[in-house]
This record gives sequence, C-alpha cells and structure tokens, in this order.
Amino acid sequence: MNKLQNIIAFICANYPHKSELTKARVTKLVYLADWFSSLLDKKQMTDIEWVFNHYGPYVDDVVDAAHSSFGFKIEHQNTMYGSSKYVLSYNGSDDAIKLEEREKEILNAVMEKTKTMYFNQFVDYVYSTYPVKTKERYSTFNLVKLAEDYTRKEAASA
Repeated sequence: MNKLQNIIAFICANYPHKSELTKARVTKLVYLADWFSSLLDKKQMTDIEWVFNHYGPYVDDVVDAAHSSFGFKIEHQNTMYGSSKYVLSYNGSDDAIKLEEREKEILNAVMEKTKTMYFNQFVDYVYSTYPVKTKERYSTFNLVKLAEDYTRKEAASA
C-alpha cells in the first residue's frame, strides 16, 4: 500500500463508528490530518493538492486510492433518511498498515477530536478551519503556507 492507502486503512481500522466512514467523511478526515500535520510539523502527511470545491475540501484521490487497493471495500448503503451513502471499510491485516508513530498520533488526534460529531457538526468543524475560511471556493490549498500564515496571525493576536 502507498502512504495514502495506509492512512485510509488506519482510519478505517481505528475509527470507532464504522458506519459513519462515508467517502465524504474519510476524505475530510484525511484533509484534517494534512491540516493538523501542516500546523504541527510544517508538512502534509499526504501529497494531495487539496481543492476547495463546492462542498469544502474535497478531491477524488482518497476514494480512488481505496478503489485501487486490495483490502478496501466501498459499500452502498442507505442513510436512516433513505438517501444513498457509500461507506469505506478496510478488511486487510492491521499489520499491513505502515505508518510512522507521529503519523498515527496525528490521525488519532483527528479521530479523537471528531468522533463525537454528527455529520453536520463535523462538516461545520471542517469549514471552520483556516484554509476554508480564508480561501476562495475552487482554489487549491497550500496547507503548509496556510499553516504558517495562521500561526503567524495567532501569535500576533496573542
């Protein structure tokens, strides 16, 4: 598995509410991991070029990575309201997931921060991040530069 597939597998293996791991939620969890990593370590965990599309930070890279790797399943389900959702799961071995301890720490922090949020709360949280609040729709995010800007502004206002 490549780095992104390892990240997705880790999320699928460790997220406490498996039925909530829709394509949108997993993608935004990966975005948050890249944002947290940019803030904390001045680098993204992935090499994704994030785009602020109509529904916030979204790219096809995450779902495409799951589609193209053994051990992942994307299953069509219905929500309790009857609309469609696609849920990602990982059925491979946990031993096959290769990530550095720091990456696991960041992913665990993202999951801990968001695990109690219903989807609308979760989306509101993602939309409250500095990149989404400060960039134009349909622009790309340079998360490392945005993290530097955010840190500088926070320090100046302290």
